[in-house]
Amino acid sequence: MITIQNGKLIIPDSDRFVGFAGDNAIESKRLVLMNTVDTSSSYTLCLRFDDDTVRSVPLSAAAEGGNTVLTWNIAQEHLYAPGIVQAQVKIIGSDDVTRHTAKDFFLIGSAVELDDGGVEMEYVTPSQMMNSIQQALQTVTATSPYVDSDGYWCIYDVERGEYVRTPYHVSGIAPDSAMSDSSDNAVSNRVIKGYVDAKATDCNTFSTGYADMKTFDKVPNTRRIAQIPLTSDIDAGDLMTALRPYSYRTNVTPNSSGVMGQMGIGVSGEVLYCTANDRWVHLAAYTDLYDKMDLVAEVSAQDIGDVDDGNFFFSGGVLYVKFNGDSIAVAKANDVYTKAEINTMIGDVESLLAAI
Repeated sequence: MITIQNGKLIIPDSDRFVGFAGDNAIESKRLVLMNTVDTSSSYTLCLRFDDDTVRSVPLSAAAEGGNTVLTWNIAQEHLYAPGIVQAQVKIIGSDDVTRHTAKDFFLIGSAVELDDGGVEMEYVTPSQMMNSIQQALQTVTATSPYVDSDGYWCIYDVERGEYVRTPYHVSGIAPDSAMSDSSDNAVSNRVIKGYVDAKATDCNTFSTGYADMKTFDKVPNTRRIAQIPLTSDIDAGDLMTALRPYSYRTNVTPNSSGVMGQMGIGVSGEVLYCTANDRWVHLAAYTDLYDKMDLVAEVSAQDIGDVDDGNFFFSGGVLYVKFNGDSIAVAKANDVYTKAEINTMIGDVESLLAAI
């Protein structure tokens, strides 16, 4: 069975002989276009004889199963001369796109009779036949299809005398002719190279690469924030701990120089603040603090149970401290002396202080 598969015409040896030159008994050959059903295209069998005579034979097409069967009704004019005849199928689609199959060859035998000029036709000896076959094989091999560097099948164009690229790709998927963000098709190597070269040229015609240009302003992951590397997420607590030593200063003295807006702790634990003139000042004067240190609450007798251990409070004019759940009076009534009693014991207090 003669088949056409992936653009290649395959003729088994049993189907190569098509008749004798000059025969007019109509016979036929079937060419099966495998795995394709296309009866709308035009199919032509092109035959080239040893003297470069060409015969174009229309083929009828019919669908059969999942294939297209092309029928060649062999006529006398198709058996133009004995010997080796090269064969190739030309396909013209409904969209006027022309494709050719690869080449193969048929055998035409000679008849022992006179030609139109009255000269007896030559016999073809077995050695001549083998030589012709070898020559045909060499010719077919020299013009056999091949796969180019981008994966496309290329076939030899007899009329142009050179190879031409076909739309068929070895993967079955034709690569895109340009870079695309949406296509799943492959992109040919030369397109990728051209794209990258163009990008490299755009960024610097000397030594800087495209990737270098795109990343030069990016922060490396070896960079640190408050001595914490950027190689992973930074926890808020870790960042606060790292920044804490930089949010205030210790052992500062009033009126010394500092950084505006920074908090400070003095040598005695007092709180200072650096003002707009870059000088340290107390956040509040001692006298102001004394007036604001009224931290002992007045607690009614029924609320004493709610006071926590360690807290001072007034209740009924008596100062208490809560200790182990009990309210302990800090100064008892019989331990407190009036000014008159003190003057009786040691004299006038104001006079004594004035004499010191």
